[in-house]
Amino acid sequence: MDRRKPFIDSTVSNTGSNIKGLQLFIADLRSSQQSEDQHKRIQSEIVKIKQHFNASTGKSSSNGRILGTDKLDGYQRKKYIAKLAYIYITSNTTMLNDIIFGLNEVVELIKSNVFSEKFMGYMTLEVLYRHPIVVNKINDKVIAQLIQDIGSTSDDFTELGLNFVGVASGLTKQLSSNPDLVSEVFQILRSPTSSLYLKKKSTLAFLSLLKTNNSILSEDIQRRRLWIQRILSLLDDTDNYRLTLTTLPLVEYIAKNIDPSYFTRLIPQLSEILYKCVVVSNSGLRNNDFPEEYRFANMPNPWLITKIVSLLHSLIISPSEIERNNGLFDSGLIHTDNIDSESLGKLRMCVMEAINLGTRRTADPMEKVVQNTILFSLINFASKLDPSHEAIVNSATALCNLLTSNDINVRYLALDALIRLCSFSGKTAYDSIRGKNLDLIFHILNSEKDSSIIRKVVDLLYTLTDSDNVKIVIDQLLHYLTTSKHLTDPHIKSDIAVKIAILTEKFSVDPSWYVIVSLKILSLAVMSAKDEEIWRRLCQIVVNNPQLHEITCTNLVEHLRGNNISEYVVKASAFLLGEYAESVQNVISISELFNLFAEKYFMVPNSTKAMILSTMIKLYKFDPNIGSMVIRFFQLELNSLDIELQTRSYEYLKLIQISKMTENSHLLDALLQPMPPFNTKSNPLLNRLGSLSTGSTSSSALVPSRSRSSSTFFEKPMPDNTDINNTTVMTSQDSESHEAPRPPPARKTRSSSLLIDTLAKSSTVDDKYLQLKLTGNWKEGFTRMIQFRQGVLHQSPLLRILYRISILDATRLEVSLTYINQTEWEISSLTSELVASHTDNNPEYIVQSSQVVDSSRIAAHQRVQEKFEVTIRKPFSIVEAPIINVCYTCGGSVNTLNLKLGVGMTSTLASNGLVSLAQFVTRWKTLSDALGKEGEYQANNVFLSALTGENMGEHMSKLTTTVKRMGFDVVEQANLPQTLFLAGIIHTRSDGNFGCLLKLTCLESGKVNFTCKTTTGGSLAQNIVECIQFALVK
Repeated sequence: MDRRKPFIDSTVSNTGSNIKGLQLFIADLRSSQQSEDQHKRIQSEIVKIKQHFNASTGKSSSNGRILGTDKLDGYQRKKYIAKLAYIYITSNTTMLNDIIFGLNEVVELIKSNVFSEKFMGYMTLEVLYRHPIVVNKINDKVIAQLIQDIGSTSDDFTELGLNFVGVASGLTKQLSSNPDLVSEVFQILRSPTSSLYLKKKSTLAFLSLLKTNNSILSEDIQRRRLWIQRILSLLDDTDNYRLTLTTLPLVEYIAKNIDPSYFTRLIPQLSEILYKCVVVSNSGLRNNDFPEEYRFANMPNPWLITKIVSLLHSLIISPSEIERNNGLFDSGLIHTDNIDSESLGKLRMCVMEAINLGTRRTADPMEKVVQNTILFSLINFASKLDPSHEAIVNSATALCNLLTSNDINVRYLALDALIRLCSFSGKTAYDSIRGKNLDLIFHILNSEKDSSIIRKVVDLLYTLTDSDNVKIVIDQLLHYLTTSKHLTDPHIKSDIAVKIAILTEKFSVDPSWYVIVSLKILSLAVMSAKDEEIWRRLCQIVVNNPQLHEITCTNLVEHLRGNNISEYVVKASAFLLGEYAESVQNVISISELFNLFAEKYFMVPNSTKAMILSTMIKLYKFDPNIGSMVIRFFQLELNSLDIELQTRSYEYLKLIQISKMTENSHLLDALLQPMPPFNTKSNPLLNRLGSLSTGSTSSSALVPSRSRSSSTFFEKPMPDNTDINNTTVMTSQDSESHEAPRPPPARKTRSSSLLIDTLAKSSTVDDKYLQLKLTGNWKEGFTRMIQFRQGVLHQSPLLRILYRISILDATRLEVSLTYINQTEWEISSLTSELVASHTDNNPEYIVQSSQVVDSSRIAAHQRVQEKFEVTIRKPFSIVEAPIINVCYTCGGSVNTLNLKLGVGMTSTLASNGLVSLAQFVTRWKTLSDALGKEGEYQANNVFLSALTGENMGEHMSKLTTTVKRMGFDVVEQANLPQTLFLAGIIHTRSDGNFGCLLKLTCLESGKVNFTCKTTTGGSLAQNIVECIQFALVK
């Protein structure tokens, strides 16, 4: 977007493209037919270059003679270094040790005052700096020159230095570990005199340094705060947002990896930019903010749109994310409920407009690519905005329309976005996709040839499956596995088999169907060695559910009678028929069953043969009449080459012999006891799902819900102490059968209730609150705000801030702040952030923006306004009142204000009507009798600076006026002229309402004795006294 004119100067005509010696050298190498000839030419050139370098430095030659000291001019040095760089590149970096002698000459090049020479030096270093040996030799010299070039008055030299930092800092940590270099780069970024081009370069260079060394901002808290404020000021570029485009990646990196709390204040500004790009620019009206030269594919700044969406995605946390994380989230992120309604509305309109763009027909393929890119990014972001039912349905419809696109990338991204939409939006998304598009998804499954698309289709089907459509989905997947001609990837076949097994177990309500499908999976030829878990899982479920014993064993017998039988069916048969052979005696005799296993024995691997041997001894236990056949079979295997088969045959023969000799029929019963139930609360097959089980699919696919109910016939309580072969497994339904189903996620209203419900019980002051350093004259507005409902919060030659407090209800206040520009210059980059003392651990109060600042710019002598709400939940000290952090730029300087707001327990103080002295005394005595000292707080000889220099009468008058302004009822009495009796009611949202009584005695010295009683214990009485004390401090 920002085009630079080419460097034109008569002194720099010798660029790399017209170095004749380099051109001839390259031509010689290209004309060489044999690699040996090339190698000889390279070696001769290296020797020649080395001689010239030695001659210029006065070093000895190989024969010990001192060479002359012919100085190399800049052109020659540049030519030789260019040749060495070409040798390094053309040898595929293998000749590093042969050309490393020229490093000092490269340093001389970057020290040159000629642009082309300096350019050649930095370019060569960018290629070589990935090698530690190079860094160790010249790093100190390079950094010293870098600092000099970046601080140079020549923009061209500064650009070269910043370019090198941006490239090389990603190759070594040496650059980012030098504080002087880091500061020099940041100085270019923050300087108001730096050109736009230099600021863009320095922003990207600083990002590269930060990626290598996070401690630049993470260790020094004060530096972090100041530097981030400077970075935020870069986002005020309104000249088509060119600087904003390069600053956003830096902001996003800091938000993701260091601290997101500094950037949540940007949401209104980013929402406005996004709204202009997506909605306003496509409304049909010409907008001067985006002239045609800055549009691409009929969209203004599509790169800016995607970067803003990516940043917003990392700053906002949605209700569904909080639910999945059990209420735990980074306190620096902003919750959807805390976004002001105007910004939230603009973001939602952007999503709707993106959906409209995605369905718009266009003949330009590039325009369609841009439209789809914006559509995917905004739909994936839409889940953060607590979308409405209509928005979810429209998003799903738009994405399903893209499934028929001829572009394979569009189909892939559409499937991925549908999976994400289901993950965050729940039943609404499921129903909108399944209702009309399930046949389309099946068609894609059967017709698609690309394996990556097939994976996404299967993942989407897995996500959409519930108890209502499970049979349809399973039949389609089985049909695909058995008939598809495009399925060549064995890993996809295995993954589909695993998903079928999981879905069958989870949603089946028919035991017969479950067994039939499970055995079909085991019979498939696509099964691989890593699919052992499938037949094992079937065995675990059958063992744990007696009602499945007969059904499963009967079906296994039918499979054993077939010819082409899968090894996994044989394994499942050996395990289950060995345990429950008596359940199929009405279908097949034990001797026939033995013959079936004997027939299959010689068709399977040794590991399965070992299982069949164990099955045969169990069949003998059921029917000793087959003893002769069993003994002969074991005797045959005594000579087996496999040690495991030989050992088992010998041991089983011994068992039969001992039981016959001792005539002990209970020996085998004792040794071959029935398999106890397995005991585990998770399905091991779920581990095969990878990211699908945690991120890219619906959580309800793995958690029972009313709309996606789990199977109803796996409900048998199991003992807790079962351990068979170190594998203790039970069905996932066993662990979930007594658990109340989770309802589908409901749409939240814009209130703070969700935040309150997810907060923990303990409470500690946030680090960010403690780190804020209050502005010098903050107390003046703070004490004024405690007493008055409106007034001046802050006054300076640049900015004046007015406040107004409105009572919304007993526990909620609305604070309106008006910012007035006092100067002749424009104020820009105006942002504000409300910082509460507690945010993530059961806060005493909640601060929520209701109207963001009208504009980030204030013209001379003009004003803008913002509003926010404060909800008092329970008692807190006014020392921990919220702080507003205001940042703005005026006259090229960045200014920061940290002002504590006078919001405390007396902010919700309400009158209880006129109180007589007799009533006051009675209530005082009642509280004393009921609570004793628990609800009382005393502070004696408290010095109040606002009462100094006045007589007693004036003291009492000022004291009375102040407490009346604060809302206290003053008891009328004349017996004690130096004492005030006060009463009132404190309202809180969570803890309820509390009465309070106070006695204030004014002493001759201007000091005051306080005694406060409340209807509750704890710190409330002290909190009330503190409010009065701060109100009377100058």
